[in-house]
Amino acid sequence: MSTSSDIFISGITIVRNAEILDYPFRESVLSLLPLCDEVIINCGDSDDNTRAICEELRKMSDKIRVIESKWEKKAQSGGYQLKAQTDRAMREAKGNWCFYIQADEVLHEDDRTLIRDAIEKAHGMSNVDGVLFDYVHFYGSHHYTIQGRNWYRKEVRAFKNFRGIEAFRDAQGFRKAGQRIKAISSGAKVYHYGYVRSANSIEKKSTEMAKWWGGSRDCDSNLYRHVGLKRFRGSAPAVMHARIQKAGDTFDPSKLPRKWDKREIKNALTLLWESVVPIRIGEYRNYELV
Repeated sequence: MSTSSDIFISGITIVRNAEILDYPFRESVLSLLPLCDEVIINCGDSDDNTRAICEELRKMSDKIRVIESKWEKKAQSGGYQLKAQTDRAMREAKGNWCFYIQADEVLHEDDRTLIRDAIEKAHGMSNVDGVLFDYVHFYGSHHYTIQGRNWYRKEVRAFKNFRGIEAFRDAQGFRKAGQRIKAISSGAKVYHYGYVRSANSIEKKSTEMAKWWGGSRDCDSNLYRHVGLKRFRGSAPAVMHARIQKAGDTFDPSKLPRKWDKREIKNALTLLWESVVPIRIGEYRNYELV
């Protein structure tokens, strides 16, 4: 870590059933590791080899620490268990900064300087609590991205520790005393691979997530040719190259059906508007941009 000497960054992540859900968890942790002074993995009681993956990662670096947890399945709603387990990992953090990453999120090595510079800048700003990242959402394949009103564009992933900050709802974002975190933009990206999966895999993920949201989540497990779906022309994070090569490039969105429901119509209108005026009206934000 090459930021100023008084900055200590604790990476934090939670994971459960990484193999069943086909998360790029190894790649996620390895992309975070060079930016941190320690990385805490909160490993939940899994039904696959997730614990072994965590142990494999721990042996790769003395910066990695693994804690184990049992996820309570009774009376769960609103993603509370995801919040609870994220908060538990945060309590283990020694650093004055936390860097949170989810099991299906990966950082690009080309963005490390941007990230370090943003954290160092924010560290010296008393009115700022966090650093904001842009999101690249992949859909159906490592080679296609998607945009739209229901795909969040930015989130806080790095924030100051010991300021009363907690995970919010399902830990997609964070809040301080119930209020949105004040953050500066890093210009760096988070590559989100949560929807790089088949229809069968989407159904498995929906079933798993329903445990933490209470009852059954109404999820269509089919893949569609959504508006905002386009070929990815950028470079993937280096840690993802082997995984991407193994998966191949056979996904053909032109063979997928369209689905013109209310959500898709909103997405189409949003993207049309943003092609003229780059402002998203009524966008939900977990942060306050400084």
